[in-house]
Amino acid sequence: MPRILTLFLVLHWAVLFSLLAGLAVFGGKGSPDSLTFFGIDMSGAEIVVVSVPLMKAALSFGFAICSVLFWWAFVTFFVSSENRGAADEVLRMAFAAASGLMTMMLLVGMVKATPGLLPAMAAHFAALIASYVAIRSEQRLEPEKAQVLTQEQTRLAARVRAIDASKTVRLSRFVPAHDGSRSFDR
Repeated sequence: MPRILTLFLVLHWAVLFSLLAGLAVFGGKGSPDSLTFFGIDMSGAEIVVVSVPLMKAALSFGFAICSVLFWWAFVTFFVSSENRGAADEVLRMAFAAASGLMTMMLLVGMVKATPGLLPAMAAHFAALIASYVAIRSEQRLEPEKAQVLTQEQTRLAARVRAIDASKTVRLSRFVPAHDGSRSFDR
């Protein structure tokens, strides 16, 4: 059974972190466009710290790692349709990496007293947590749906067998026995 919500959310985060990695590397005019995407206004002296090539590379590397993990989880969900353990493990690593990256950005931003950082990071943290909770709840519902489906199939199979047995009994009344007498006289 395909997990549509899981696939959609994993694809969303994979694309988002891919775009952020690209923005961190190829941001124009020395401005950290990936941080303005988050709603963080970097103007003044803080821009010098973030526009350093090493800082841009570290930020881009973090986004790229998260992106690769989410893409890996997305592909794993398609490839391993029966064994969900590997896909779930990769997904947990991807969410842990994204949460770690957001935490590091929050800590660096708090040290530098970046304006607008706390609300932006809180919103993105909330989105990550909501996505993870939605995926986990969908994973928990899947075995329950399968169990209900199995019980329904068992009940229907038993009903079909009972109907077949009653038809056999009714038909056996009209078929003569091997000794020449009617079967209902036996």
